[in-house]
Amino acid sequence: MDAHGADPGTATTAAFSADTGVIAEMVGRPLRFDSTRYLPTDSYAQVATDRVWRAHRSLGLTGETRESILSLLEELTGSWGRLPVGTPPERACWVSIDGMPFEPSVAWVNGTAGVRISLEPPGDGTAASRTREAMALTRRLAGRPGVCVDRLLSIEDLFVEDDPQGFFTMAHAVAWRPGAHPEYKIFLNPAVAGREQAADRTEQAMLRLGLERPWRALVDHLGGAFTPAHEPVAIALDLVGGEDFRAQLYLAHSGVSAAQIDAKAAVARDHVPGLFTRALHQINGPHDAAAWQRKPPVTTFTLDTRHELPSATVYVPLIPVHDSDAAARDRVAAFLRAEGSPAAAPYLALLDDLADRPLSRSLTQNFMSYRGGDASRFSIYLAPGTYRAADELD
Repeated sequence: MDAHGADPGTATTAAFSADTGVIAEMVGRPLRFDSTRYLPTDSYAQVATDRVWRAHRSLGLTGETRESILSLLEELTGSWGRLPVGTPPERACWVSIDGMPFEPSVAWVNGTAGVRISLEPPGDGTAASRTREAMALTRRLAGRPGVCVDRLLSIEDLFVEDDPQGFFTMAHAVAWRPGAHPEYKIFLNPAVAGREQAADRTEQAMLRLGLERPWRALVDHLGGAFTPAHEPVAIALDLVGGEDFRAQLYLAHSGVSAAQIDAKAAVARDHVPGLFTRALHQINGPHDAAAWQRKPPVTTFTLDTRHELPSATVYVPLIPVHDSDAAARDRVAAFLRAEGSPAAAPYLALLDDLADRPLSRSLTQNFMSYRGGDASRFSIYLAPGTYRAADELD
């Protein structure tokens, strides 16, 4: 039995080194405020609202106002949302590539767009304080329409440590839906007790959640082992009840080719052979290029109780693989056009509408994600672009 009371499972791990796995982004680097749009006295909630509202306007979405977005974000962020953006967190947040405690994103599902934002409380700069604040938010969310946290609470102990390891502990996300209540999600760090423990913590969580069938299918397809080539780096849970519940496992890929990543995704029920290879090659080039090594690709496997097999989405890292938003934009747009995606034009318009400086000088695009098949999905994750490393030159 391990420290959390579960027998060791079938998933095994290999040795992990510092030159593999997800990168620190801004974590560990002093930050400085660097914005031409916002004032240092603007609050985090105000800046987050501005980003979300501008995305809604760019996409022509209705049902929300700047005031309604601000009201919700002030409720969710609480005291830290009122802090001035001009004073960076004591320790950079990992949820955004510029160290901010939030990162908006836009998803197009079969061409229909929706806006979301991920939130990571800055706390007092310690990982333990961020865990406490995130857990408190979970409990505040429990009373909201459509929200159910029961499944999360059944596994929460697996992701709480006195001395949390890794670049993040917990984060939340909210998605706006026209004519409906917002939807919520939580992100958990399976490596909170160290990378070597991530696979075991993940397995315990999936079994407690009643997801043994798709989990076993995934583990068997991966050969029963999780290595730096296919490493659990995050778990996300939809905070809903019933059959709509989903769990998502994020696997980072270090030292493997696009074709190998595509092959490991073949277990997915919606796998389109060669699609992940095309996305990675066309956007980021060959896997042995120096730029590819700056940040590993990720595959997200989505598990639920209705299916024997997971679904899969590829996450293609953009910054710092590319040296600017303009360079990343050109590659992403070319890929979307080649795939016949209706999101190509609104994606380009969104970047222009959210840009606070020329795209040739901005570094805001974290990942793009893509899933093909009958329910195609494209997402773009956009940092606010408000902070820079203090040691970077203008």
